[in-house]
Amino acid sequence: MPVRRLALSVPLALLAACVAHGDGAGPAASSPATLATPATPAAADASMAVAPAPTPDGAPRPRGAGAPDAAAKGGKRLTLAQARRYMVDLINRDRASAGLRPVELDEGAPTKAGQLHAEDMARNGYLGHWGTDGSVPEQRYTEAGGADMVLENASCFTDEQRRTLDANALVDPKNVEQAEDMFFHEQPPHDGHRKNILKPWHVRVGVGVAQPVATPTEIPVPCFSQEFVDPFGSYAPAPRTMHVGDKLHVEGAVAAPATFAGVGLARVDAPKPLTVSELNRRRSYPVPAPYQMYWPPGFQTPIPVRVAGNRFSIDLPVSDGGRPGMYELSVWGTLPGSSELVMISLRTLQVH
Repeated sequence: MPVRRLALSVPLALLAACVAHGDGAGPAASSPATLATPATPAAADASMAVAPAPTPDGAPRPRGAGAPDAAAKGGKRLTLAQARRYMVDLINRDRASAGLRPVELDEGAPTKAGQLHAEDMARNGYLGHWGTDGSVPEQRYTEAGGADMVLENASCFTDEQRRTLDANALVDPKNVEQAEDMFFHEQPPHDGHRKNILKPWHVRVGVGVAQPVATPTEIPVPCFSQEFVDPFGSYAPAPRTMHVGDKLHVEGAVAAPATFAGVGLARVDAPKPLTVSELNRRRSYPVPAPYQMYWPPGFQTPIPVRVAGNRFSIDLPVSDGGRPGMYELSVWGTLPGSSELVMISLRTLQVH
């Protein structure tokens, strides 16, 4: 009987991204601007348990060149909704430079999750993929109603100062351009955000934008998150909470261009609140590797996954050595042009 082995040469880095590889290095961090001096937010890397794909060829454009001007004509400041759409325009400009199709703004779960994280970073003055409540990108996306795989890029300042957010902020378009330029012009080997933007199969992106209120001594600087998601299938709902040893029913249908490969379970300790100082030290985020993989019949596996055409189902025991915590349910597949296994769906469950 053949044995399927999981290649865990995984992570991809994203500007303060969820699931990205790298050491978390990014442009030097700075505080929000004071006395009319513009500030440069920093970016952080995170890595998801996703097999990296080749970066498409394409000559990088000069920094700041070729920016879409429909939203930013005449330097007009943007509402949060306009800044969100302008960021997508810039992402698509950069993808077009490599001959890639555009992505669409998804204002559902990815934008809801990204907005919560951007607000958390801007309110507390940190940059990273963990939240002050200890949450991670796939957890925030799951709790917002998402079921696909999410890859996060993030940009913010890191002065650890508490601020009040402006619900009716007007954003300088140059700040949107600056954030996307930092992501896109990263240099190897610390170029996870750029690689994330240039993943050929990306279809949708959510965007979070948060900006503090202006003060007499401080010009507000916005924080951003980009949440790339790809709808490679549909999945039956999974419970948000379970008990150790419960059976979890997993079911779904994988859609082209992905081909179903297997199902995995990972476990980490239950999230706990983190200090802002600790958050600023945690720039890179690796998605946890499964403690157990389940494959279709014909491969060595404790429980075979039932497969019929593009549909799959399995009933799994939720227990990593009898320990409670946050469990991560992943669906794995392959994509055209590569034999590497990648996560195409990742959801979190709280197990007591």
